Amino acid sequence: MERLQLILCVLWVSVSVCDCEVLMYGHVQSPLYPKPYPADLQKQWNLEVPHGYRIKLTFSYLDIEHSTNCTSDSLMVLYDRKVLGKFCGQRSTDAHHPGLKSILSPGNRLQLVFVTDSSNPDLQPHLGFSAFYQAIVINCGDPRPLLNGGVRFLSGSNNEYRSLIQYHCNEPYYTFKDAHHVNFSCAADCKWRDSDENAVIPPCYPVCGRPTVSLSERERVMGGKVAPAGAFPWQVFLRTRGRSGAIVIGDRWLMTAAHNLERVNFTKENVMVYVGDVLVSEIVKHRPLPVSSLHVHPEYKNNDMCLNFDNDIALIKLSSPITFNSNVMPVCLPPQDTELEHVGWVSGFGLTETYMASNKLLYIKLPIVDQGTCHTFVETERAIHEDIGPLTDNMFCAGLPEGGEDTCIGDTGSAFVTKKNNTYWVAGIVSWGVECAKPGKYGIYTHVSKYTNWIQKTMEENQ
Repeated sequence: MERLQLILCVLWVSVSVCDCEVLMYGHVQSPLYPKPYPADLQKQWNLEVPHGYRIKLTFSYLDIEHSTNCTSDSLMVLYDRKVLGKFCGQRSTDAHHPGLKSILSPGNRLQLVFVTDSSNPDLQPHLGFSAFYQAIVINCGDPRPLLNGGVRFLSGSNNEYRSLIQYHCNEPYYTFKDAHHVNFSCAADCKWRDSDENAVIPPCYPVCGRPTVSLSERERVMGGKVAPAGAFPWQVFLRTRGRSGAIVIGDRWLMTAAHNLERVNFTKENVMVYVGDVLVSEIVKHRPLPVSSLHVHPEYKNNDMCLNFDNDIALIKLSSPITFNSNVMPVCLPPQDTELEHVGWVSGFGLTETYMASNKLLYIKLPIVDQGTCHTFVETERAIHEDIGPLTDNMFCAGLPEGGEDTCIGDTGSAFVTKKNNTYWVAGIVSWGVECAKPGKYGIYTHVSKYTNWIQKTMEENQ
């Protein structure tokens, strides 16, 4: 009976000793400190503080036998098997001495390993080390800002452990590729991470072809209607020794007709770019967007002897990105060699039916003409006008056989867009024509989908 009581007593003492709290601070010292440490030693300390905290370790004293790369005696500090420091030496000027600098653990644990060899000199013995550790609240810092987006707290505060934040893009102008929003939490390693432990914030991508203002299908530039603000947010007012148009296709990229840039000998200094308004009188009050470079299709070869508008396409790179809003948005680029729809819309600041330059952005809805009819029209005009070049597969016609509605001078470089799945795609660029809005005459457009690969390649190579 006495033996049983002794066993129960020992068990009770063991439980009470092991059931200890995780400390918020403490001291760690080498064996026998402040006396010299023993030889042939391998001692390990596992420090731990509560979740939501990290460990700050500060040495008040360190005197460990110095050796190259601390190969003799050393103190290693590790976190999850990753070495945060390996120390030896006597003075803070020694290469492997920590000095007064504290060590911060990525998480709530630290491991210290003290190793000594077979000697600790009797004449000048080394005393080892003494350190103090304390729990420091995990703080992930302010969430990084998201370009063209924002962030808000869902739970927690002060950027502390397990605080939950949500990133969002500035819709409807920008969006994440695969989600409307992305959640991040403050992790134990003091980094904001998503549910997949990824610390990289996904970028916000521009939304293309989705104006915030809808057009009336009944409304029908020459013979056109006044465009509401925001209905054609990809429209650019271009000045190159005269007025013309261009098209927003990215935050730093515009597309236009190559012959518009030919007027200024393809020099960027003479290209004035304006966006964000439907009135010329207002848009020119804005500061023009600086141009970084011009990129004309390499096979565009117009000349004074023959008006050859084949490959009439060029790109303009801006010096800085546009921030999109309801008045400035890109139109979508079609996949390579996409078939044309049957009808589309054209906008522009060109001549009106009175042959006066329009102060207002106008638009028209036009049917696309079959290629056979287009070819017959062009060949008929070539028989009359010797300086007109041939129709190629890189062009298409649009317009009404009875005339009355058409693009005209000043509209070149603007977009002919089609609509599919509530999204506008740029099908053509206003290129050339013979007279404006006359019966039997059609406007001729650069077929954009013939150049999609070139457009994307040019933008990728000139980022």
